[in-house]
Amino acid sequence: MDPRWAQDGKEYNVFVTSKTNKTSIMVHVFLSIAFLFGYSSSVQADNFEEALRLGITNSNALRESRQDYLSARQELIIAGSDKDFYGRASISQNQAFYERPNDGDDAYGSSTLSGAITFTKQLYNFGETKAKQDAAAISIDIAKAGYSTAEQSVLISLIQSYLAVILSQEEVDLHQSNFERLTEQTNAEELRVEAGVSTLANLALATSKRSTSRSDLISAKAGYQTAVEEYESFIGVLPEQLATPKLPDLIPVKVQLSENLAYENHPNLFLATATQRLAAIQQEILVKALGPSVDLSLSAKKQNTGGIAASDGNELSANISVSVPILVTPSTMAQTQKLISDVMSAQYQRDEVKRSIGLAARAGFRNHVAAKIQHKASTAEVEAYQLVVDATKTEVEFGNKTFLDQLDSEDDLKNAKLRELRASHSVLLTGYQLLQSIGALTAQNLGVGDALIPLEALEVPGPEVGSIISVLKYAQPEQ
Repeated sequence: MDPRWAQDGKEYNVFVTSKTNKTSIMVHVFLSIAFLFGYSSSVQADNFEEALRLGITNSNALRESRQDYLSARQELIIAGSDKDFYGRASISQNQAFYERPNDGDDAYGSSTLSGAITFTKQLYNFGETKAKQDAAAISIDIAKAGYSTAEQSVLISLIQSYLAVILSQEEVDLHQSNFERLTEQTNAEELRVEAGVSTLANLALATSKRSTSRSDLISAKAGYQTAVEEYESFIGVLPEQLATPKLPDLIPVKVQLSENLAYENHPNLFLATATQRLAAIQQEILVKALGPSVDLSLSAKKQNTGGIAASDGNELSANISVSVPILVTPSTMAQTQKLISDVMSAQYQRDEVKRSIGLAARAGFRNHVAAKIQHKASTAEVEAYQLVVDATKTEVEFGNKTFLDQLDSEDDLKNAKLRELRASHSVLLTGYQLLQSIGALTAQNLGVGDALIPLEALEVPGPEVGSIISVLKYAQPEQ
């Protein structure tokens, strides 16, 4: 943080107030210790690219999207589980006690021990597994598009925060300079009043202007502190001397080109298209599920009752079954109608997304052009007001204009400079927003693609031993 926040003066310092030298020293010592222990090992993000890299690394939204992708990739494996070879082992012990008075023995018992191993596999299911795998592959495309959308959203948030710090810092500097100027003028006016060459009205006017400037400075500092805290929450470190970024050479030159690029590259349209494809394939999955299926079952069984039952011994069996639904139930009809509605809804959603991104791209282009024109006009306005201020000072010296005229012209110049700062900020911000609207606001295009982990390189650690026990142990969440 800029050290002058603790050195601005007792009268208008918002963040650190000091009534005694002892308190001031304690505050400075505390801040110094906090800096040394809290930030001495932090990576500074003074340039634009480094700030983006840190922000990308710290983004929970991107972490969440990566987990969504990993989940979708596992769904592709799960979708093929219908054709997996399953095995099940069972063992049972039965102990019975009988009381039979008419059988010669008043009471006797029997014990039965049996065990079985069964293997099952589906040989054919009318293409249902293939349709599920196709749907899972589409889900991966959805996860990729969602990740791209999250990437753009994170980047624009980082950029807005970065630019907000720069703008608020410049506004503070402007208001600080204006306050110092008015303080000097007020002090000079007091001397003039004491010398009898000015009036109390002029002094009151200068004091009023100075109070207003002080209020503006306090508001600007509060805005700067808010921007700094937001920056730190995104980037992970405090800003120092941030360098103003330059827009990449990707801004389209025509409004129609902006719209066409949005249709080609915007991840939201990819997401809506993939969602529509997923809704369509759900109908195919339902149809395949209603087709015939062939299942194979192999079983080995051993039973021992101590020699009192004819079923004692070993048993091997193989079973092939063919099943097919023969009745169409109301739930099946309802499911069919639901899937049809889902497909239509996905189609409408895609059309709406395409419409909205086209309009957003066109509006983004116009906003950027308007911002550049406004910045050019504000620059000319500052130059004009500077001439007015210089001329007014001269006329005040010769008595042609009053001190009030000078204060008003200087206030107009300050406001013009403030508008120029904000116009310059708007040019950058609307430029990056235009890139987002056409789907070009990516880490790669901004020169920080190395900060992103490729989705295809993500790995999911699996159980160390391929047994059901290890799987269950691995699935337990960590405390």
